Amino acid sequence: MKQKTYAGLVVKVNNKVLLCKRNATGSYPGMWSIPGGKVEKGESTLDGVRREFFEETAINISNEELNFVGLIPRHNRDGSEIKGQMYVYLLELNKQISPDLENAIDGDEHTDCGYFSEEEISPEKCGTNLHKLLSTIFDKSQDKL
Repeated sequence: MKQKTYAGLVVKVNNKVLLCKRNATGSYPGMWSIPGGKVEKGESTLDGVRREFFEETAINISNEELNFVGLIPRHNRDGSEIKGQMYVYLLELNKQISPDLENAIDGDEHTDCGYFSEEEISPEKCGTNLHKLLSTIFDKSQDKL
């Protein structure tokens, strides 16, 4: 099976990150995740993350500075096989932005969104790989203090 390329975005405001709860019928049902998805043929991961974020949240981040922070393996639905890699970018902001799931092109992929501190996030809620990456992001923030 050919590996697919995905791109996702962590939005960090102060000591919290934006997570969206996956719907019950798609991939990773009921899990809290970051907005993101498959990168299209001929598209860079940076362009893909900007497009996917807009499609899932109705928020345009085309002029925002994004920083690459890591890779997360993406598994098939039963978790038995890695189907690709997700390139994860970070957007640090001074104030929270609110996804508009009702008007987003792919807003139905999520049922809820919210901002969470490191203490509120667990591997059971968001998966082991995303949890590890978020912990690294929080740790780097502490280095700046």
